[in-house]
Amino acid sequence: MKKKVTLKRFFHRGEERIGIFFGFDEGLKDKVKLIPRVVFSSTNKCFYTSDTETDLRNIIKVLKEVAEIDISGLTSDRNLQQHIEPDRTDKPVNKECGNRIEKAETAPQRSLSGSVEFRISEEGGSLVIRLPIPYEKKWLNELRSFRGRYDSSRREWYFTWSKMTCDSLADYFSKEGVPVILKKDQVSSDIKTERKKVHQEINERSFGSRVSEGLELMADYLDEKRYSVRTKEAYLSMMDYFFRYFNSRQPDEISGDEISEFLQTIVIKLGYSAAYQNQMISAIKTYYQVNGPGRINIDILSRPRKRRSLPKTFSKEEVGRILNAPGNIKHKLLLWIVYSCGLRRSEVINIMLKDIDRSRSIIHILEGKGRVDRIVPVPAKVFQKIDEYLASYSPVEYLFEGQTGGRYSSESVYRVFKQALHRAGIKKDVGIHCLRHSYATHLHENGLDIKYIQELLGHKSTRTTEIYTHVSRRNLVAVRSPIEDLDVK
Repeated sequence: MKKKVTLKRFFHRGEERIGIFFGFDEGLKDKVKLIPRVVFSSTNKCFYTSDTETDLRNIIKVLKEVAEIDISGLTSDRNLQQHIEPDRTDKPVNKECGNRIEKAETAPQRSLSGSVEFRISEEGGSLVIRLPIPYEKKWLNELRSFRGRYDSSRREWYFTWSKMTCDSLADYFSKEGVPVILKKDQVSSDIKTERKKVHQEINERSFGSRVSEGLELMADYLDEKRYSVRTKEAYLSMMDYFFRYFNSRQPDEISGDEISEFLQTIVIKLGYSAAYQNQMISAIKTYYQVNGPGRINIDILSRPRKRRSLPKTFSKEEVGRILNAPGNIKHKLLLWIVYSCGLRRSEVINIMLKDIDRSRSIIHILEGKGRVDRIVPVPAKVFQKIDEYLASYSPVEYLFEGQTGGRYSSESVYRVFKQALHRAGIKKDVGIHCLRHSYATHLHENGLDIKYIQELLGHKSTRTTEIYTHVSRRNLVAVRSPIEDLDVK
């Protein structure tokens, strides 16, 4: 008899996900791990993928022969997505896929009839939270810690929208055993209806064999250039849609003016983001680079103006408070290494024991962002902390490992940083990447040349690194304000 697998949508780490739930079964678990881009969430106690048609097809393709798949949880209104509700039975739930065992850790269980409601408006920049009745007083303390404002007439809490605030509070209520309902108001219902109508009409069109051959050449090119799987799928999907729009034309007959018309009609009028428009242009340029430009001058295809914001940083005093905040030596060392070596979150969890070269006081960072390898110097103070950590823990492969072995999760790093921020009494709405920004800024303030900072951070271009010169106080502290020359009292 086939095992039952239930698919449910939920909101996690700022995006909608498809959760994969099933009773404990090692064979089925091994099958699930074969699904492309599947990830395990210890918070929600399930495997999950992104909420895309491609990922859903991959799930069904891998599991349809070995499991009975229940997709009823995917048919509800997508604007009301729930966090996964904890199992309401008396038996605790294991950390992996709902396996019931007698002595497993679990979130506190409650028999609450209501749920916490999150309403998000990214365009309006707001997050509104409504608590169920009854609620617990400790929840109010958590909401106040994020500087929430309470409206007694509407019985709602108001916050400035940020991914960090939303994720942190969603994780908090999930651990408390309270389901979270999400209402995400990004695009008006009229635009959504228009999108659906336009896309349905275009997707019913077809294109000729020349387009198919061109897409195959493009796929081969992306493989040869080692583009990521996600980028490859996005580019091919976009070009498939692009040529269905121009279904009566051959690729070399389409002009630059017609591409501008396509971007205006499909991307801008239907309310897609500048990032989506930019990726669409990249896909078009790549296709015509591979297959020949035809009537298009790909060099003059214009991109949307990109907002360039300055990185947020901590002062040295704030960094000191954050690095001293964790009581757990493992958590403390993790934050020490992120700051002292200027690492990304993905880089710190990928450090293997063999990557640490004590004789040269360095760590090898392999295949960082953009597949760039580099070495980073490790201060003697940090090596002392590594020795303390290894005396208490016994990692097998990675420097930082989960409770059951294997690589430490990205979600755990996020929670460690958030807790340290809270304990340090710092209210800045930032992510752990701010420690990397602070490392670069402090190096520049100490007088290190921008070229060396570029190499330490693994940037391909100094243009990326130069942004830290705008937040460094090295030259600003010497600036004399004109008010100093005025006779004012």
